[in-house]
Amino acid sequence: MGKEVLFAFAIWGLGLCAGWMAAEWKRDSVELVAERAAGIAADRARDQLQGVASESARQLENKLEELKGAIPAGIRAELEKPVFSNDCLSGDYFRLYNAASENAERTLSGKSKN
Repeated sequence: MGKEVLFAFAIWGLGLCAGWMAAEWKRDSVELVAERAAGIAADRARDQLQGVASESARQLENKLEELKGAIPAGIRAELEKPVFSNDCLSGDYFRLYNAASENAERTLSGKSKN
């Protein structure tokens, strides 16, 4: 009877070990699936962000290209001082300069010409 009990415990122990290993394999496979899904989601998010960044960069580049010849707004404020308008510059110059400056501001803000 001692051998039979020992044999039964050995079978029970082997079954326990086999169940334990099967549970570990299942946990590992679930973790692997989760890691792969997270990797795919990260790749998709990265691709979307790169697309948005590229589009934003293109828009900024186009706006800067449109503003290539515009005069900075800091100079505009300085030119409107009375000492310059009375002595040095004509009204046509101010009209042209203000039109260029307003066009640059519209381009940067994305507003239409109307």
